[in-house]
Amino acid sequence: MITEKEIARINELYHKSKEGGGLTAEEKNEQAKLRRAYIDSVKANLGVYLKDIKNASKEDGASDGDQADAKKKVKKAMEATDKEIASEENHVIEIAEK
Repeated sequence: MITEKEIARINELYHKSKEGGGLTAEEKNEQAKLRRAYIDSVKANLGVYLKDIKNASKEDGASDGDQADAKKKVKKAMEATDKEIASEENHVIEIAEK
């Protein structure tokens, strides 16, 4: 799981990259690792949520075929999202100030 401190660092690196100085190679590496960790964290949380939905579906009497089809659709959608994210040059992750 990613911490608020790591999210703040992602935002800090983003803002630094947009300012005149840019990022060093080391900072770009750090930024990429932090973004990957953030994406993995979101996907893991989504997986838990979807598992809960699947379990609720079983309780409601949904057939195994319906569940398998839904699982394939979710996997395909997640793969498409991963490809889209990988193809983007600039990833922006901002959190609102409290």
